[in-house]
Amino acid sequence: MKRIFLQFGSGLGPMSRSLPIALALAEAGYEIKYLGYDMAKEYMKKAGIEELCPEFSISDIKKGSPNPYWNTAEEFWAMIGYGNMSWVERKVDELINLLKEFSPDYILSDLGILACLAARITGIPLIAINQSCYHPNVKLKWWENNYEAENYKDEDSLLNKLNAFLKKKGAQQLNTFTEIFTGRLTIIPSFYDFDPIPNLEKYNTHYVGPVLYTPKESVSEKLLKLFDADQPIIFCYTARFYDNVGESGKAIFDNMIKIADKIDASIIISTGNKKDELLALDIASKELKSGKVSIVDYVPLDIAYEKSDLVIHHGGHGSCLVQFYYGVPSVIIPTHTEREYNARMCEKLHVGKMLPRRELNSANLKNCINDVLNDITYKKSVRDWKEKVSGDFNNLDKVVKLVDSL
Repeated sequence: MKRIFLQFGSGLGPMSRSLPIALALAEAGYEIKYLGYDMAKEYMKKAGIEELCPEFSISDIKKGSPNPYWNTAEEFWAMIGYGNMSWVERKVDELINLLKEFSPDYILSDLGILACLAARITGIPLIAINQSCYHPNVKLKWWENNYEAENYKDEDSLLNKLNAFLKKKGAQQLNTFTEIFTGRLTIIPSFYDFDPIPNLEKYNTHYVGPVLYTPKESVSEKLLKLFDADQPIIFCYTARFYDNVGESGKAIFDNMIKIADKIDASIIISTGNKKDELLALDIASKELKSGKVSIVDYVPLDIAYEKSDLVIHHGGHGSCLVQFYYGVPSVIIPTHTEREYNARMCEKLHVGKMLPRRELNSANLKNCINDVLNDITYKKSVRDWKEKVSGDFNNLDKVVKLVDSL
């Protein structure tokens, strides 16, 4: 039996696409162990995927000042702590020691830099789960041109720091920073029109179609009743109130609450977790005058998207792609620069409207919501795209065949 070690980035986004891939590989006969963090552990445990080492943690990482307006992926990863090379080197060495006992045949990484570095140093073949804005073949058009870098010098670049570490370990150097997110096999869980990448042969890059994680859970009648309304239904997913770039979900929530009484619709707001739900309920109790807004911690994707007339979200890769599966238009408030890239792709395909973070206020949000609700071309376009790409979704057999071919 071949073994695979999986590491994914923080938050639920990378977990939600790497977990179905891990489950498909496990069903095909591979033994899987993983490292993940925070809320993701609960889902991995329920799915029966074993942790490589429960004591391995990245909670001691020292982050820089949160900033949603970074210019490059390199700048972002440095900001969230991976520019602290003494910490990175210590964690990579710790991970390599853990891998010696498990002895994986492959390393599977979804934006997990530590695993990507370990693969380069040990020579264990890397299977990289990636997306176009982190692929070295893509020259980004938006985040590089819209913002000016502040206090970021080339000589301090993360690329130079990582290459110095790799050289010390006798490993191959990186040509560009985003090359770290490519491997012996590079998997793109998306489709070309949303994640356009030229020259797929380079880095052995393959589209496998969007991968969506929809856990089979019983849904309460109380929750289902929220989506049974005579008015249009707006589902707003804030995600975490505070994340790697600071106040993200809370910025969406605060503006949504200010206009909730002025929107002719039934509004359901999901924070994605219990802690932020409690904070949201406290804020809403002081702001709302009507009772037509419901605040919950979690709503399964199939319920939230299939039963809504409009979704509002933060521009995460999965949040954007799931629109194409259920055929529902969106208003996207990208909470940092990578998500702005995703939001602009949705605008390009006319399945949603972007409200840039710098322009986020209650009046602009209200206008965007009304525009999308009242313009039937958004709904028609997203349903047309749904027909075009419906066969691409959850094509996990292709993933297994690609891994088997290595």
